[in-house]
Amino acid sequence: MKTLVSLLIISIILISGCVSTLNPVKPEDVIVSINPLTIKEFQEQEISVNVLNNATEAIDNIKVASFDTFTVLSSGNVNIPAKTKDGASSVPLTATIQSPGFKAATNTTTLTLSYASGKDEKGNPVITTKAVPVQTTVLPNASLQFVGFVESYEKRGGGTGLNTWTLEKGKNATITFSVKNGGKTTIDKNTLKVVVEIENKEIGGSDSYVVGEGMAMGGTSYTEAVVLNVKKDAPNGQTPVYVKLLMGDNLIDSQTLTLTVKLT
Repeated sequence: MKTLVSLLIISIILISGCVSTLNPVKPEDVIVSINPLTIKEFQEQEISVNVLNNATEAIDNIKVASFDTFTVLSSGNVNIPAKTKDGASSVPLTATIQSPGFKAATNTTTLTLSYASGKDEKGNPVITTKAVPVQTTVLPNASLQFVGFVESYEKRGGGTGLNTWTLEKGKNATITFSVKNGGKTTIDKNTLKVVVEIENKEIGGSDSYVVGEGMAMGGTSYTEAVVLNVKKDAPNGQTPVYVKLLMGDNLIDSQTLTLTVKLT
């Protein structure tokens, strides 16, 4: 009898010590959305990630664990309740990231989140990850310099360009510029393009110049210029002239000048 009682006591202790497991929230029930990211190389930026929980269990301590070639400097963490009869629960999540060199980046980067949900056989929360693709563009850390109007193509450079210029209808407007690489990665020749355009198309048009020199860290391009013709029947008055530095269709830097057409 004593042996039977002892066995019963041991059984009760073992049963009471067991922990029932709970299944973690599946990654497919965690819906993540983030806007496409455009950033210059080796820059820090705060990103915002919207996380939606479509499961019947809550998820805890969700945070950005990694971002592929980017460095995650810090990440907030949030808890998201289970979905209700009104629908899934949604919470914004922020993180601070640093971009890689523009040549090391890819057009699509994997963002990985980690979160806790459910319980294992020891009663500990189960850590699960969710990976999503993010459209990313990393640009060279380049900028325009010596931008301004000059009298002629031969007078380009030297830092003498003016922000405003006045001329008569039918004359030429000459805009000078150069490019500086402020980043850590060499910018190969024919990678960047400078586009100069007159906003008022009744006054004049646009032109572009492909930067034909490579630039290592701290390097600069030759100082160049484009010549835009002001139409003979252009209306008199002012118009902005935009000078844009581009890589493909991506804007890296821009400056705005003012052109005035006077009565003749």
